[in-house]
Amino acid sequence: MPTSNRPHPGVQIAEAPLGSLLLQAVRAHAALAASLLADLGLVAPQEVVLLYLQDHGRTPQSELVRFLGRDRSTVTATLQAMERAELIVRTPSPTDQRAMDVDLTGTGRDLCPRVRTAWAELERLSFGRLSERQREHLATGLASVRDAARAGHEDEGTRP
Repeated sequence: MPTSNRPHPGVQIAEAPLGSLLLQAVRAHAALAASLLADLGLVAPQEVVLLYLQDHGRTPQSELVRFLGRDRSTVTATLQAMERAELIVRTPSPTDQRAMDVDLTGTGRDLCPRVRTAWAELERLSFGRLSERQREHLATGLASVRDAARAGHEDEGTRP
């Protein structure tokens, strides 16, 4: 059977119409982001690490694990790849010999403006058709969904 160039509509889950639509939107947004990042030689979440370090400076690796919300081994693998690409440098913490600190290299610092430009382009391509009012409503709605999901995840940890 021939493959179509049309995007696959995804799964429409009758019991979760908003959740299934949100998942489709997130996947489409992530695919577009991946394409824009590939032009920079990056993969997610490397760009977020670069921007975090640009905003916060030298940071304990454990803080990046917390910030990214991923397991330690996954973050370590991401940082190792970034280190090989000479985007970051990891050094022993001066206050805790078991911990590592992470900082930008000159190459990583120089890439940050291009990452911000890619994110601006992603924003334009994904949300450029929305009016200002629609953007405001979407931002409010997504923040509410995020907060409810976080609260539900925290509540799940306290269930018997």
